[in-house]
Amino acid sequence: MSGEVALAAEISHSCVCHGQARKHCSIVAAGREAGGSRILVDLFWYEHPRGAVSRLVALTQDHDPVAVVVDGRSQSATLTRALADAGIVVTQPSTADVAVAHGEFLDLVNGGGLIHLDQPALTAAVRAAQQRPLAGAAAWERKVAVDQSPLVAATEAVWGFLRWEELAAPGVFVL
Repeated sequence: MSGEVALAAEISHSCVCHGQARKHCSIVAAGREAGGSRILVDLFWYEHPRGAVSRLVALTQDHDPVAVVVDGRSQSATLTRALADAGIVVTQPSTADVAVAHGEFLDLVNGGGLIHLDQPALTAAVRAAQQRPLAGAAAWERKVAVDQSPLVAATEAVWGFLRWEELAAPGVFVL
């Protein structure tokens, strides 16, 4: 990955077969691959949620991300206060944003515009992924047999990165 990155964090939801909630937190970075044509997602961290805030603080200091995305309507909502207390500005996508993020992610995958590093937790999440209806579109179903937090975090990181690219692109503004 070269240049700017966006980070996203997602805490695992309980799965249908095991019933264990909040076992892992995934932190994913999204940015342009060297050369700039495709978006690369990298699972930076996949551990118990108790260390997520300190890891995000360290990653923010090391990478100065363009966004730190946390879905405030998910298991991850518990991170937002601690991150704010640590001085990290958190972007919380709306329900419509989550649906847009899902669609954009799928469009990038289907168009060959997205790559990942074949990390086992992320690869397993992708292989087991299912969709659910949301806001007239779709989003990832979090309650499946395989932890979906790496995929959800990847989707949110891509969404955060794409929003930054839109705002950072030169354009004409009328005042």
